[in-house]
Amino acid sequence: MSRTVLYLCYFCVYSIVLLIIGKSSLRDANTPEDYFICERKVNLPLCVCTFTGTWISAITILSLTGSVYEDGLPALIFSVVPWFLGAFLLGLVTRRLYQNSIITVPELFRIRYSSRALQIVYGIIFILVYIFYLVAQYKGFGMVASALFDIPYPVAVVMVYLFIIYTTFGGYRSVVRTDMFNLILLTISLIVLFFSVVSQTGGLGTLYSQAGQISGRAHAAVVSPNQPGDLLALFGGRYTPLVSLSMFWGWGLGLAANPQYLVRLLGAKDRKTAQRTVVYSLLLLAVIYFLLTNIALGMRVLIPSLPVAETTDGILIRLINNELYGPWSGFFLFSVIGACVSTANSQLLLIASSFSYDVLPGIFFRDISAKQTVTLGRLAVFGGGTFSMLLTLNPPNFTLSYGGDIWGIVSILLFPPLYGTLLNMRLTKYGIWACILVGCGSISILYPLYYTGALTAHPAMFGVPLSTAAMLLVSAAERRAGEGR
Repeated sequence: MSRTVLYLCYFCVYSIVLLIIGKSSLRDANTPEDYFICERKVNLPLCVCTFTGTWISAITILSLTGSVYEDGLPALIFSVVPWFLGAFLLGLVTRRLYQNSIITVPELFRIRYSSRALQIVYGIIFILVYIFYLVAQYKGFGMVASALFDIPYPVAVVMVYLFIIYTTFGGYRSVVRTDMFNLILLTISLIVLFFSVVSQTGGLGTLYSQAGQISGRAHAAVVSPNQPGDLLALFGGRYTPLVSLSMFWGWGLGLAANPQYLVRLLGAKDRKTAQRTVVYSLLLLAVIYFLLTNIALGMRVLIPSLPVAETTDGILIRLINNELYGPWSGFFLFSVIGACVSTANSQLLLIASSFSYDVLPGIFFRDISAKQTVTLGRLAVFGGGTFSMLLTLNPPNFTLSYGGDIWGIVSILLFPPLYGTLLNMRLTKYGIWACILVGCGSISILYPLYYTGALTAHPAMFGVPLSTAAMLLVSAAERRAGEGR
């Protein structure tokens, strides 16, 4: 069977499964609570699948794996370690989060501070954040589909647009089912690829011994060549200690306050399920990252240098589809597509909830019926997905860094008030507003300095303390004024 025919077979089977999942879910969601969080009835296995499936995105599989191929283990300190530290923080507040009977994160601020304006503002922030973050998922799908079917990148992006829009229209129930299917595909493909690559290198011991001796450039586009031992060091190349450690403030705190994970916990059937979701998901993620890391190092051992210049995000696709092509290549590449879909549809659903549940009712000061909320949510899925697709036609080159920058905005604007509210730090409404205003000011100043090279550490390393200080100081001043009155 030719490669093209094999890929088409995979495509047909995958499309049919997604069509069945989407169709069966379209008629189930009639209320906002059902459409956005499945009426808080999701069991533990499905919670773990959707939490893990949302986590494993194009950034993880393509950009992280390509980074390990180029620079080795330093890429893990830059990304994976902050992710796990952020998830640990999330686990600490899961019980308190679940006790709030809310559908969206912005709703927490409206209820706690009696401020519909806060709910609207955070809803708008999330819409903007996820529209830009979706670009990474669209790009990953587009790159894979372009390589699979030898079609132009813009056409491939339209393909992912249709997949994601369809699977999101069914609401959270459709997202959960899709995530479970995609995670099973990914896990199977990673296990097969891991054993295939490791066996070709002669085993894990030989793999690490040879990886420690590799030198030279991974491909012609790499600026600095590797020296022996670089691939197994903690820091090196573009991953300096300052850059990597400061990324905790972007990737780590951004994940700890990330609504796409908070919603997975809110949808759990009870508090214990929500708490166990974080623990079991991290155990599964540790296995997945072990597989991905060793696959990337093993590929570098087998192919020390690519014959052509390649982007970091495109290395894995190039290797699987060319130098290391085999019978399972198509299966693995379609599992990568599934990972992109699983992350993107959850983020589109958050755009929908922010628009139809958080923003519109507050702006028009009237109750919107349950049916209208769901209908407006689906319109927001279409609108947000379309705008992200247009942005993807000119995507960022290195999505591992791009994603950290987006999450840095979340950490500056949301981490302090969210954790302060959940931990009862006696915050006030005006303290939250101070956090938002100072945070926006910090972003407008620090991010341009970061992108021009004047600031080498991640902007969130300075932005989070500034927004936190503003929140605490204004809250304390407001409490003192109240006591004086």
